[in-house]
Amino acid sequence: MSYLSRRRGNGARNKDIERQPLKEGGGDSSAKIMTTKTIFDPQGKFLRRWNIIFVLSCALAVSVDPLFCYLPVINIPEYCIELDKNFWITTIVLRSVNDIIYLMHIILQFRTGFIDENLRKVGKIVLNTNAMAIARRYLRSYFVLDILVILPIPQVAIPSILSEMTGMRSSNKIVILNCAVLFQYVPRILQIFRSWNELIRSDEKFEENIWFKAALNFFLYVLAGHVLGAFWYFFSFQRMMDCWHSSCEIQSTSGCVQTYFSCDNSRGNFSFSNDFCDVSTPDTQFNFGLYLEALQSGVVESRQVLGKIFYGFWWGMQNLSLLGQNLKTSIYVWDNFFSVYISITRLFLFLYFLGNLQLVISRSEELRMKMKSEKRKKQKEKIELWSSKHDLPSDLRGPIMDNMIQKFKEDEDVYLENLLPNLPGELQNNVKQHICLKLLENVEVLRGMDEQMLLKMCHTLTPVFYQQHNYVIREGDPIDAIFFITNGIAWTYTTGNNGRGTLPTHAERLVEGQFFGGELLEWLRKSTSTSRNNLSKLPISSKTLKTHTKVEAFALMVDDLTKIWSFLSLQLEAASMIQRAWRAHRSKMGDTIGASGQIQSSSA
Repeated sequence: MSYLSRRRGNGARNKDIERQPLKEGGGDSSAKIMTTKTIFDPQGKFLRRWNIIFVLSCALAVSVDPLFCYLPVINIPEYCIELDKNFWITTIVLRSVNDIIYLMHIILQFRTGFIDENLRKVGKIVLNTNAMAIARRYLRSYFVLDILVILPIPQVAIPSILSEMTGMRSSNKIVILNCAVLFQYVPRILQIFRSWNELIRSDEKFEENIWFKAALNFFLYVLAGHVLGAFWYFFSFQRMMDCWHSSCEIQSTSGCVQTYFSCDNSRGNFSFSNDFCDVSTPDTQFNFGLYLEALQSGVVESRQVLGKIFYGFWWGMQNLSLLGQNLKTSIYVWDNFFSVYISITRLFLFLYFLGNLQLVISRSEELRMKMKSEKRKKQKEKIELWSSKHDLPSDLRGPIMDNMIQKFKEDEDVYLENLLPNLPGELQNNVKQHICLKLLENVEVLRGMDEQMLLKMCHTLTPVFYQQHNYVIREGDPIDAIFFITNGIAWTYTTGNNGRGTLPTHAERLVEGQFFGGELLEWLRKSTSTSRNNLSKLPISSKTLKTHTKVEAFALMVDDLTKIWSFLSLQLEAASMIQRAWRAHRSKMGDTIGASGQIQSSSA
């Protein structure tokens, strides 16, 4: 067997070995069979989608459970209670659907691989796909919590509470069952946070998007109002039953026997409770505390399910917003406990909101600083590239970069468009001189001009930038500047119809080192000092200048050019006057010398 064949054989066996207990994670590798059953990658596409479904299911489940509190209906005239059987069926179906989804989640937990933390510490990201290891890890972590969540506590506790309430005396079992119903919300809320965190870990877009976190905060606030309103309704019903029980104990009548408060077995006369439990007057003998509003409104007697739910929700949201300050409690222990619970819930939600707000602000600031750093890095790279392209010497590059760093420290952005104008005057002039002096020397009209005048022109040049396919000057427009192209491509063309045509008849390409606007120089050369200052006499462009790509250029504006040209004309005129005076002086001196010579000859 050849060496290559042996390598291929060993490679195949190595792959089979890797597939058993461990496999490096990544992508959708979870779709492959690792053992006799499929093991899913927690970062795989299937589980990412499932996590979204499960988070929504948890939110729906924790919203469904309070509906069980609206099942009992009280019949005050008949002194009995009953269960809304139609609504009972609806709530059971909704809860069962959520329980089925949760069972599927539990099953998936036994088939979801995990990253080996020991190997992660040494820099190896390895997905553990051993079924026994996955099961042990799940049983030791969240299995008990998931079982507590799925327990049918509301389905069992609510009918049991109603059964106890129909008796003549109030039982301690009611308190225990109430606590059980309340207790189930602890693992359910914890499960929402846990599934939310898993969703964030599996998909970064949820972590980076602050709207998802804002939605979670809003949902928790609305959920708290829904839950508190439901328990307020349920406890209002229980408080009326306490009043009936108390009236029976006070009257000590034989009519108060077991099952008499059930509408299914209602019999007997309880008219003696009219005065004791009358909620229509403020002077009622029994102190209903914060539940008096529910009893007076008649919501506990209503069979309109949506009406009861929204009334309870409104009450919960109102008291959450006011931190329970408007609640009028009685000396009943559980009455005060419920009021304290409302205030603590509101405080917890507020602190959780502040924590998330601080986290969002912190991450937003980190993201802003990161984007700012990347942005400035790109700006620095562009300026360095620009400096290299124009072959700036080190004695110019260094001050430019120092100036840019100083602008960054002052929290200012630096772009090519504002680079030169923001440089110190001397440095700015030196850069313009390095880039543009040769461009000016190539202009035929300016050849032979004094170098100092060319330097003055360099110093007055203005950097301009144009996007692609932009018109700089149109045919028929006055020419108010000369454009020296330093980067990019532009087109000049004429329609041959003084701008009224639609198709160009002649086009020329302008690239780096070329210029447009030579007519302005010709106009200045031929103009007088008077016409030179009259900008209404500017030459008209016979061509259109349009960019083909992004174009960088330097513009010599007509105002600056006029001043320099006027100064140059004055210099030339002064030089001409001096030259004429000198010539006249020379001529006069020559005549004087000639006359003196003639006199000397005559004397001889």
